[in-house]
Amino acid sequence: MVVTLLVNLFTFKPLGYYGSRWGALPANKSEWPFVSILIPARNEAGNIARCVRSLLSQSYANFEIIVLDDNSEDSTSAIVEMLAIPGDDPHRRLRLVKGAPLPKNWLGKNFACHQLSQYAQGDLLLFTDADTFHSVSTLSKAVTALLYEKADFLSVFPRQQTVSLAERLSLPMLPFFVVGLLPIWFVSHSPRPTFSAANGQFMLFRRETYEAIGGHAAVREIVLEDVTMGRLVKKLGFKQILPDGSDLVQCRMYRGSGEVWRGFSKNIFAFFDFKIIWFSLFMGLNLAAFVGPYLWLLLALLTLQPFSLEWYGLPLLQIGLAWFIRLVLAIRFEFRLADAFLHPLSVIYMFIIGINSVKWSRGVSEWKGRKFSRNPKV
Repeated sequence: MVVTLLVNLFTFKPLGYYGSRWGALPANKSEWPFVSILIPARNEAGNIARCVRSLLSQSYANFEIIVLDDNSEDSTSAIVEMLAIPGDDPHRRLRLVKGAPLPKNWLGKNFACHQLSQYAQGDLLLFTDADTFHSVSTLSKAVTALLYEKADFLSVFPRQQTVSLAERLSLPMLPFFVVGLLPIWFVSHSPRPTFSAANGQFMLFRRETYEAIGGHAAVREIVLEDVTMGRLVKKLGFKQILPDGSDLVQCRMYRGSGEVWRGFSKNIFAFFDFKIIWFSLFMGLNLAAFVGPYLWLLLALLTLQPFSLEWYGLPLLQIGLAWFIRLVLAIRFEFRLADAFLHPLSVIYMFIIGINSVKWSRGVSEWKGRKFSRNPKV
């Protein structure tokens, strides 16, 4: 894991790196690819204004923004309508559309994105979430990266903002596993779908690629639709790239312990394709590797064991390596340094949520006011 991490730190190019590759875009800005920025929004009154304003401020010259109000029960729609005025939107780029009722056998976000793709006029389709915030050059550099690398699909992992203790325990685990376990160089250089990663918070497709994989209709009932779409891109022979978006895109994925609990309960078991054997193996190895050394040291102290490599040296080495990985990632992705030392608590916390995720998979779940079943027999 340490070797993978160190290699990734040198090969995981920041999205801002592509600022020096402007030659990939035509000199005439009017010839830049037309981008449709597509935002599914359900009950996002607390986020949508910040997101949309950051996108309206993009330095890129040729784009539209379409927000789909997915039958919100709050003031999401009214806020978007207020932003679509000359003061905030002088180029009339922002459009609000009303989502249709959710049909059977569709998940809400997937159906919202499917509808957005039908409204979109762009050569490129950027799906992004309402809780994201984009630096002024994000779109320019994302399109430049796509063209410069001759890619068909680009996704990034934003910098995750963490406020509450639950967020600080859980969200740093995302880069811990992605950057620590996935050889990122292989994402853009290997044709194997295994070496794929995607984040629904920011996915940029060439339109023809999106249509070739079947769009969101191909993943209508899949919880982790972003991961599946990334694999479909590779399966059909298209090229994917995965820059580091933490320098230009921010996201507060969940707000507080309640959203952390529900959000990860929705996703964790789904990541293992609802296979209990893979979930159990992964969680067991994590507990053994990152919690086990603390228990071993505690046992050594309680039984008054003399200092030895077996009783103290190896567990201290394991603990030190885990802290090293977390500290490096905290510096790179701007997490609190002190949270690196909470790593064993993070592992235990994610394990507990994972157990709840398995429980959810056996019944009816709820997310953003909608109930849905992962099991078609329920």
